[in-house]
Amino acid sequence: MSRGAGKDGLSRRHRFTGCGAFLAALRSPRKFRGRTAILHVASGAAAQSRFGLSIAKRLARRSVDRNRMKRLAREVFRRHPVKARGLDLVIALRQPLAAGFDAAWVAEVEGLLVLACDGR
Repeated sequence: MSRGAGKDGLSRRHRFTGCGAFLAALRSPRKFRGRTAILHVASGAAAQSRFGLSIAKRLARRSVDRNRMKRLAREVFRRHPVKARGLDLVIALRQPLAAGFDAAWVAEVEGLLVLACDGR
């Protein structure tokens, strides 16, 4: 993270911690489906939203690709207003992405977070 990103950073309060922390969000009936991913939304306990990603190895074989997808999604969340809404958000990949997925993945994550922020 760059020096100027401190106030917009993704601190520990915005992450899930511990084993099974995703379960409440994954079991929540509130879901938003995109073309390649699904966003699970649950109400959080704190005023700050928490964000997690579930990217299966069978859908993104190379660890380089999985880590890049996570890094890009975290960056979108870091700058999005949903960060202050007090929601628990988990994005799960539904199908493999094509090569050169960066722009499409960022657009999909932004779209899903907008839906969660609007509360439709």
